[in-house]
Amino acid sequence: MSQTKHLTNTNFLGHPKGLFILSLTEMWERFSFYGMRAILVLFLVDRAKGGLGWEAANALELYGIYTMAVYVLGIPGGFIADRYIGRKAAVLWGGILACIGHFLLAMQNEILFMVGLFFIASGTGLLKPNISTLIGDLYAVGDQRRDSGFTIFYMGINLGGLLSSLAVGYVGQVHGWHYGFGLAGVCMLFGIVIFLAGQRYLAGVGVTTKADLKKTAVKTSIDKTPFTKEEKDRIWALVISFIAIFTFFMAFEQAGGLMNLYAENYTNRYILGWEVPASMFQAVNPIFIVLLGPIVEFIWLKIASRYTISSFYKLGIGNVMVGVGFLFMVGAALQRQIPGIEKASLHWLINAYLFHTIGELCLSPVSLSFVTKLAPQRIGASIMGIYFAAIGFSQYLAAWIGKQSENMGDLAVFQLIFWICVIVGLPFIIFNKKLMKLIHGAE
Repeated sequence: MSQTKHLTNTNFLGHPKGLFILSLTEMWERFSFYGMRAILVLFLVDRAKGGLGWEAANALELYGIYTMAVYVLGIPGGFIADRYIGRKAAVLWGGILACIGHFLLAMQNEILFMVGLFFIASGTGLLKPNISTLIGDLYAVGDQRRDSGFTIFYMGINLGGLLSSLAVGYVGQVHGWHYGFGLAGVCMLFGIVIFLAGQRYLAGVGVTTKADLKKTAVKTSIDKTPFTKEEKDRIWALVISFIAIFTFFMAFEQAGGLMNLYAENYTNRYILGWEVPASMFQAVNPIFIVLLGPIVEFIWLKIASRYTISSFYKLGIGNVMVGVGFLFMVGAALQRQIPGIEKASLHWLINAYLFHTIGELCLSPVSLSFVTKLAPQRIGASIMGIYFAAIGFSQYLAAWIGKQSENMGDLAVFQLIFWICVIVGLPFIIFNKKLMKLIHGAE
């Protein structure tokens, strides 16, 4: 029985049941990751409630190094899975390492805190590229359900982000930072249990047996057959797409650093007399994802029924939209320059997150699916690792740019990010038809 046939016989809501096992696993992994991210910088700079009391610049530096490591470690994570342990084992061990890391963060010891960050980064590097590649493995080449499958997977990611920003953010800032970190660890454990319980729905997906791994390793080491022209062109298409992905996440990931601090220090957060904890504004993006996801998907389908909309076009739109979001942050910075106004109105931050979300919906699910379509099968997980590494380096650049606000000022930094995103995004929109020639009909 072929893998495709096997998976067709285990459908749920028109998709392989394994999609929902992987989506739930990723939902809880993202709960732990985004929950911790929501309070990390705030914990580092806090002096009054048991935080480490660091300067903002140092906190953003660590944040950038950590978030970069989380994604850059996806390169060895993909390689280890492709060559040695298989994708499913990589997901399992990655989850275990991340779970241990979160519990170490909760130990109220600075040395253990740093060790915990290392464990989380290493575990995420194993889990993240391989669980995404497993989603692609669920579908046969040319299966039209692949994009919608990744959209479902992406909704799971953002549901986890929504719940964690509210729960971990509230628990961490109101009841104690270490309780927040501990809650993130408990939820990572939920993800591991779901993944183990759903193994029967992942039968035949990914390289799993020692014999298969040995065969793959030997084949890779002795196969001197060069990539075909189509494969080379598609790899170049991926390299070009990584430019848009890198730029987008450089801007988008200001949310956990500079924009998080801006919410804490320079935004009027009172709603009906209650000052909302700054970390809870990390939930605004996933709330918009849940609300707008179906609408954006419907709009794209309507447009696609009349016109050919390429992934390159969506990558360009995503960058322009996240850039527009920073125009609202420019408005916030300008408002604070008005005499007598110390803190910006809340609507600037909300509208910025709105356009960041629209950009994310255009770019992020498409980019994941794009990689699985174009990457040669023999190096699929490794290419996915490089994809996440590009995001990782963008995380560090995001933190570095955020640090410049101390010298340049928030207004100049927000303007700079806007122009970078627009300058990178527009060529993908204008030249998308020429770029499409590189993928040789893979879409």
